[in-house]
Amino acid sequence: MNNLFLAIALGLWSGVAMVLNLSGVGVRTPLLTGVVTGLCIGNVNQGFEIGAICQLMSIGFYTYGGATIPDYVTGAIFGTIIYNKSGNYDLGLANATLLGLLMTQMDILGRATTTVFQHLGDAALAKNSIKTFELWTILGTLPWILSRAIPTFLGVLFSDNLAAFQDFANSVNWIRLGLAVVGKALPAVGFALLLSYMDLKKYWPFLALGYVLFAYMGVNTIGLAIIGAAAGALYISTNANGGAA
Repeated sequence: MNNLFLAIALGLWSGVAMVLNLSGVGVRTPLLTGVVTGLCIGNVNQGFEIGAICQLMSIGFYTYGGATIPDYVTGAIFGTIIYNKSGNYDLGLANATLLGLLMTQMDILGRATTTVFQHLGDAALAKNSIKTFELWTILGTLPWILSRAIPTFLGVLFSDNLAAFQDFANSVNWIRLGLAVVGKALPAVGFALLLSYMDLKKYWPFLALGYVLFAYMGVNTIGLAIIGAAAGALYISTNANGGAA
């Protein structure tokens, strides 16, 4: 399969798989994507090797609170292709890691532009225009599709000279730095949304305790989760005993 058809096939896979993943159909994984790429290039074993390692590297990463994580799925595509073209497994894996990190910028761009469609949908709903609201909701998947499909298509198309493509992407500093600023804001917005669901007027001591433990005492996320679970259990138990009395 030549680069053009390979780019089209894997670009479509990246975009469609992203939307399916958001819909709850978890097909967008590094391992499965590596195998699909291996099928397209005629070497499933190479795709399995790169995809399996990318899958292991992705364990423990999740987009809690709007956080952006390395896109090892896209990395598995390029890692497999470079492994196949060069015959060098280490080179393929190194590029899979590098491009997975580079793709975080496209994730930020996709998330940021999706909000445009959300606001348009809200405006349509305020006018009780259900069909228009549904249309904007469906079109809201476009940033997710294009933020994966376009980089994959271009990267695979120019995979014979991928080093120059990477240098170009890294050289556009104003885009990279701008997206980095947006990426730092997304987790803050995510956690603000989570906090909006909490009754902070009633449970503010727990918020204050968590902040002090993290900011001043250096307790990590796992430690905070354990302390939070224990504090919650103690609070429920105390109220239950008080109610019974």
